[in-house]
Amino acid sequence: MRLSTMLALSALLATALAAPAAPAPVRDDWLPLAAIRPGMRGVARTVVRGVTVETFDVEALAVVPGAGPAGDVILVRASGPLIARSGGIAAGMSGSPVYFGGRLAGAIGFGWTFADHTLGLVTPIEAMRGALPAPWRGQRASSAPRPGALLAGPWTLPAPVHVGGRRIARVAVASAAAPRWASPGDDVVVMVPLARPLLVSGMSTRAAALLEDALGPAGVQPVQGAAGGSTDARPVLEPGSAIGAQLIRGDLNVVAIGTLTYRDGERILAFGHPVLNRGDSAYLLTPAVIHGVVRSASFPFKIGSAGAPVGVVTQDRRAGVGGIIGRLPPVVGVRVSVLDGDRHHRATLGTQVVADPQLGPVLALVSALDVVDRALDRVGEGTARVRLTLRGRGLEGPIVRENVFYHPRDVGSAAMLELPEALRLLFANEFVRTGPVDVTVEAEITKARQTAAVVEADLGQPRLRRGGAATVRVTLRPFQGEPVVREVELAVPEQFPTGPATVLVRAGGRPVPEGGLPAALLSEPVEIGGKSAAEQLAAFTDRDRNTDVVVELVPGPARFPDSTGAVTPRTAKVRVPTPWVVRGRVQLATTVDGP
Repeated sequence: MRLSTMLALSALLATALAAPAAPAPVRDDWLPLAAIRPGMRGVARTVVRGVTVETFDVEALAVVPGAGPAGDVILVRASGPLIARSGGIAAGMSGSPVYFGGRLAGAIGFGWTFADHTLGLVTPIEAMRGALPAPWRGQRASSAPRPGALLAGPWTLPAPVHVGGRRIARVAVASAAAPRWASPGDDVVVMVPLARPLLVSGMSTRAAALLEDALGPAGVQPVQGAAGGSTDARPVLEPGSAIGAQLIRGDLNVVAIGTLTYRDGERILAFGHPVLNRGDSAYLLTPAVIHGVVRSASFPFKIGSAGAPVGVVTQDRRAGVGGIIGRLPPVVGVRVSVLDGDRHHRATLGTQVVADPQLGPVLALVSALDVVDRALDRVGEGTARVRLTLRGRGLEGPIVRENVFYHPRDVGSAAMLELPEALRLLFANEFVRTGPVDVTVEAEITKARQTAAVVEADLGQPRLRRGGAATVRVTLRPFQGEPVVREVELAVPEQFPTGPATVLVRAGGRPVPEGGLPAALLSEPVEIGGKSAAEQLAAFTDRDRNTDVVVELVPGPARFPDSTGAVTPRTAKVRVPTPWVVRGRVQLATTVDGP
């Protein structure tokens, strides 16, 4: 069965909400935190190459009260040939199950940056069990990510420990966004989550930077690597197996690689810390193939590829993630096609992104910007003609918007300026619950500057009359071209207020917000208006375009006729399309008389 068919069938089965189950009871094969003693020796399981699960030795050094995001944690030291080969505990080992006396104590979740990578913190299985999901039947709205700074600490150990000649008396836990909390020479170990890298493949540097800006509050860092497209046979998922929590799949891939901690039938626990701390979630759950471990003075990390989706991550909590094998979450198809009109080169992309109301729009936007960068292979000026088509269940029809954009420095980003607003209408419509289906972006971009300036306007008469009309002559000057005159017929409404008024001749488009294009792409979209979903969609799809010349008659201060209860029109407006992106404005003073 094709992946798209499987995903569609899975979405049709989604008839209820996902929720974490009540915490699972402590099993006989689990080792309670209260039973942990310094000096206990055990083993952990993980994958450092391929899909084969291997073991390494661990020694319990101390139980650190309250040091973890979800409570107490176990400070351990890792050793053995596997640790020697990998350069220590590595990002991607998060979730590696730790056993003492054959009983599961928890999962390695945190490591020490810029120092001895044999030290790690183990999240107790008792804390992780709260993330074990109930039987999955659909997606639930997600909570906001936690800020990525210092999460906890420092805490004083029950007794100092000595590691590599250094005396350790306190432990702090930080996110990846703030790993260097203590200065060298302090007696503090600063630990960070092991899934710090978010592996991306096939993505431009700028798109990856945009993704990092968007996900920065969650403390993750995109790292270019072999994130997807594995053709290896699907392995049997067991404790210690490499798995992925995937956000984008297809021509682009974005996945957090970790390790499976515990499996109860089709339900699993993994990671030992959050991925994005979204709470209820719906990421793609995949097996993973590990290509190797990159040794680093900062922090070793695994490079791996996600396999075909096998399930859904439904819980993204402080102590770890929970998921279900055998059910797939809903995803949104993103198709982007960009033509470089100067080189006659076309770039296309097809991906699926998670159908999360907050993550989905960012992931779709990143996908679209990546294709623009691929097609142009440059950053600079140009004109872009863009067509957006977005479909979703619950909407009366597709969202379709066409516009033309010009920018003197970054036409690629400028071409995407209206996409965030369209995505908000699709993913988080304020009037109706939508089920996003797909997003299509089509663009043609050329270096040519196709702009014109409004340089002059002539009303031809000093006064206007209610119910009458006026001819406004608008002079446009195309870039490096001869002036062009357009005549615009402006009707004056019967109920227009008498007295002073202004004829405003302006460009239809909006300027790029302060802060530049990257800030505009990630900023909160402007309010579109409307009293219903249909009105809001119509307001977005049919609002003024950048190629429009807009002529408006605006009443002056305060001369309104007696009212009989009807709403008095306050403006008259005519919109005239042109072949150019229009800039500039002209104002004309006039007076409106009664009939």
